[in-house]
Amino acid sequence: MEDKITDKSVRRNQIIAAVLCNVLMIVLGMSDSLRGVFAPIFKDTFELSAAKVSMIISVSYAGNLIFLFVGGKLLDTFKKKYVMLGTLLLWMSALLLYFFTKSYKLLLCGMIFSMGASTLLSTSVNLITPILFMSPGFMMNIFNFTQGVGISGGQNVAAKFADGFRSWQVINIIMFAVGVIALFLILAVKIPDVKKDGETAKPTTYMSVVKNPAFIWLILMCGFYYIPEHGLQNWLPTYASEYLGFPLSKASFFTGLFYAFMTIGRLVFAVLVNKLGPKKSLFGFSVLYSVLYITGVAMKKNGMYILAAAGLGNSIMWPMFVYLIQLYYPPESRGKAVGLITGLSTFFDIGFNALFGVISEQIGYGLSIWILPVASVLFLVPFGILTFGFKKKCKMYS
Repeated sequence: MEDKITDKSVRRNQIIAAVLCNVLMIVLGMSDSLRGVFAPIFKDTFELSAAKVSMIISVSYAGNLIFLFVGGKLLDTFKKKYVMLGTLLLWMSALLLYFFTKSYKLLLCGMIFSMGASTLLSTSVNLITPILFMSPGFMMNIFNFTQGVGISGGQNVAAKFADGFRSWQVINIIMFAVGVIALFLILAVKIPDVKKDGETAKPTTYMSVVKNPAFIWLILMCGFYYIPEHGLQNWLPTYASEYLGFPLSKASFFTGLFYAFMTIGRLVFAVLVNKLGPKKSLFGFSVLYSVLYITGVAMKKNGMYILAAAGLGNSIMWPMFVYLIQLYYPPESRGKAVGLITGLSTFFDIGFNALFGVISEQIGYGLSIWILPVASVLFLVPFGILTFGFKKKCKMYS
């Protein structure tokens, strides 16, 4: 058994693990939130077109794809603790690159590693939670709550201090310092293997993940989740400032408010979703999310607070979706499944962000922004097919 934990040390180890997960999620949330806020500054600093700004966001999702695809296999093959440790070091290295350089090309390179490593680390937290804690649904929402604190806090702090490229460098070196703390916590924590003593798990391959009847529907669900949530994070400041006429600080405030609502929702609804389970939770909250999203966009400038309130509907969707993926796969293949599904789904992000800037230049932000709420509605289509049409074909595990 990997890093076997004795009964006497379980409580202490769970406390260390909880602190580690919360520290990681809050700083990773902050890291992920900064692209959208600093996009206008990148544009001015490097004199970029909208298409080149899109490239910054797109390569970050290419990093997600690479890290999740490779990392999923590593998490199932090697000790999760060591995979997380190596990934954290790569993330911290990218932050140092941002601090010591001022180059568009190096910024693109850094995005691949910082965003890819960040996504793999947050995915790792969601994977180790069911191993370490008795109420995984509740704890996943708590950890994702702290991630929301990081996202919302990052948006609001950056909105106040983002007055130039130097602000970007200072924020990244602060996050590097927090990464050092997380480094020591990873070294101290023990993460047990999912296999019991004397049990030999059958080797799994990516092909076995793909052959699962639930695979394609989970891919589509993930893709249609990514577009409205990540699209808002990356493009709302630009949309609200350039199309609706808000000052950049106010535009970034609405993005931060969305994630503040999302953060509050994860805390407030944690007990509820733990009782309802992932399927009922995802259905109810995705409907709420879509209704608020559509209403907010339709009302334009007057609907920004409603659009921000859509964060309540979004709040539990990601942790419950990752939990749902794990329930469709046996324990020995969950790292590969989560990595492959969430990784391949980043093609939705890559495609959307690569085209959104170009589309917006052609038809304007007023029309192109509708891609986001439409995608939130489309999430319900594969979810309904998986839940009702393929209910008997798709085996679920405990």
